[in-house]
Amino acid sequence: MSQIILNGITWDHSRGYDPLAAASYAYEKASGMRVEWRRRSLKDFGDQSLNELAAQFDLLITDYPHSGVAAAAGCLLPLDDYLPADVLATLHAQSAGPSFSSYDYGGHQWALPVDAACQSACYRPDLLKESVPQDWSGVFALARKLAKERQFVGMALCPTDALCSFLSLTAQFGTAMEEEKKSALDERKTAAVLELMRGMRDHFHADSLAWNPVQLYEHMSTQDDLVYSPLAFNYNNYSRTGFSRHLLSYTDPPGKIAVLGGAGIAVSSKTKSRSEAVDFAAWICSAAVQRTVYVQNQGQPANDEAWQDQQANTLTHNFFYNSRQTLLHAYTRPRYAAWPAFQEWLGESLHQFLVNDSDIGQLLNGINERWLASKS
Repeated sequence: MSQIILNGITWDHSRGYDPLAAASYAYEKASGMRVEWRRRSLKDFGDQSLNELAAQFDLLITDYPHSGVAAAAGCLLPLDDYLPADVLATLHAQSAGPSFSSYDYGGHQWALPVDAACQSACYRPDLLKESVPQDWSGVFALARKLAKERQFVGMALCPTDALCSFLSLTAQFGTAMEEEKKSALDERKTAAVLELMRGMRDHFHADSLAWNPVQLYEHMSTQDDLVYSPLAFNYNNYSRTGFSRHLLSYTDPPGKIAVLGGAGIAVSSKTKSRSEAVDFAAWICSAAVQRTVYVQNQGQPANDEAWQDQQANTLTHNFFYNSRQTLLHAYTRPRYAAWPAFQEWLGESLHQFLVNDSDIGQLLNGINERWLASKS
């Protein structure tokens, strides 16, 4: 009998690949079934078509805002039709924050959370000589103080991350983008958010507009001019001894509310090995795997038992303890079928607004018009 081989697609970072490869190796030794993983860029992880990927791979590491696409296109298996109810109930109960429910859309579970993240504040503990800022006025006060020493606050404000920070800030300011809303945003509150983002552009590190979180943390952990970042998706890898030149620490962002990130493992509806792929997905998301082989190999689990595990926190200098409260209350992005295209447009528009110093009113009108059009 020939060996079953499943093909999976993930994103190109040690957090996205290493724990999957290590867990798959352990699974093959135990079951005889092999899972081979390929990688795509971080941008493609957020933007690439699910339909295209599902035609090529058995297993997909995917982003929860694509759940509506999955429901409309039928390109992923509804896992609640294939997994026992008690298994789903256990994974739901053990979910790190809203990670599990973020893949529940249209009455079906389109993926299981395998990786959990949210936007957090981050700092160099060896360079920050005062308390972590608790609000945005404190962030800008720190930026002014650091500038005198030729040091900086930084952000990840490339288009994708300008979008995510905008979503976190609108949630903080009481005008979150929610699927059931008829209008996208309160204009007065959103104008204040956009002014705040302009202030980031003007007073933070000059490379912020080009950075994604990995680029931000690579700079922060290898250079000595970037001391603090108030809001970017967290990566536990940089809190591990030996991963980079300097350790980074993570904590609650100013405003406390932040957008949910992370990743789920989904099964293509076109796979020829449905039961095997579904079983593997449930196995790798289990607490037993997530708090051991997964976290031990650069993973950032989505199972809350791993986030509260002492060994996992010792390994990461308490990354999980320090980030958990923000994750538990994270804001979940809309997930309707047209949202991925809308969020890509919004990210590009926000980035151009910052680069070109465009008119706020014009951008607000564009956001509300596109929002309504995307839902019609």
